[in-house]
Amino acid sequence: MVMGMANLAMATGNIGRAGVGVNPLRGQNNVQGSCDMGSFPHELPGYRHVADDDVRDIYEKLWGTPILAEPGLRIPNMFDSAIDGTFRALYVQGEDIAQSDPNTQHVTRALESLELLVVQDLFINETATFAHVFLPGTSFLEKDGTFINAERRINRVRPVMKPKTGKHEWEIVCEIAQAMGYPMHYDDTSQIMDEIALTTPTFSGVSFELLDRVGSVQWPCNESAPTGTPIMHMDTFVRGKGRFMPTMYVPTKERSTRKFPLILTTGRILTQYNVGAQTRRTANVAWHPEDILEIHPHDAEVRGINDGDTVSLASRVGQTSLRAKLSDRMPVGVVYTTFHHPVTGANVVTTEHSDWATNCPEYKVTAVQVGLAPGVTHADARAEQAPVPVAGN
Repeated sequence: MVMGMANLAMATGNIGRAGVGVNPLRGQNNVQGSCDMGSFPHELPGYRHVADDDVRDIYEKLWGTPILAEPGLRIPNMFDSAIDGTFRALYVQGEDIAQSDPNTQHVTRALESLELLVVQDLFINETATFAHVFLPGTSFLEKDGTFINAERRINRVRPVMKPKTGKHEWEIVCEIAQAMGYPMHYDDTSQIMDEIALTTPTFSGVSFELLDRVGSVQWPCNESAPTGTPIMHMDTFVRGKGRFMPTMYVPTKERSTRKFPLILTTGRILTQYNVGAQTRRTANVAWHPEDILEIHPHDAEVRGINDGDTVSLASRVGQTSLRAKLSDRMPVGVVYTTFHHPVTGANVVTTEHSDWATNCPEYKVTAVQVGLAPGVTHADARAEQAPVPVAGN
């Protein structure tokens, strides 16, 4: 999809001018920055492949340790390898994979197979219940550093308060490294940015001093663009001519059948953030106290389901129960729910199938069946919805 959109932008000349281009709306505030810093298993910071000898040499000399030329594992591969016994330890920061990743039973089995699971987070979440070691995290209000948004804009993040735990997350990582015999040390956060500038050409001109002085810059920010690059590819592409990429359609392996005739798609709702680990602890639960299965009135009628009934949602890999809401937002044959509440566990039913290119899980195309939950009648459902009498009313 992304390659196809880039092809279309190039073919129509919508590259390198103000007001045009392809700009993804990221799901979280620093996804771009995370990718820029080499969070992909096949890349080092600045989107440089680990197979590049010259790039690895930069970090091997600076860090004094060899770097493998082969890409690492993506999350689905980690789970499979953990179950196989070839992947033994995992360090999770700020992500609740036991709730957010598909096929919860598969994820749980992988986490239980690990010899060591370290979780660093703000709260004891679903993943942390499997952890051998739990480390405290810090919120954005306590962080000192940068976030990078979808237009490549590097923004300073300044702490509102000191970390309640007494340490920044990077300090904890440094102390663990030192305890393991590796001399990782920074005096403050600005030195981390200085190391990024030293090793990454697109960030070579970035420093806290610059960001504090000018406010923000867009990478590339270097000697040729000392205050950043608002528009990329203005005169030419970095590689010369633009390269069109064939985008072969590879259909999902998931198929609806007579046993599982409906397609489940999952998503978020405005008042809850991702798996709800933070927002469920606030008054936001007044707007979204539980995950609801939205089903088209036609699909509900043929199954004898009324609005508010407790229903069973089943797929090839799992089953859960939740309350039904009749809605015509989806076409006939499609049902929808959110995944903010672990008690529902919507990802119990989603499969581990993933995109061939990125291993992004297929949350949107799970074949399912919906029916009244065992032992539940319409009267039971209506009784559960009945208002509780309040004295004086």
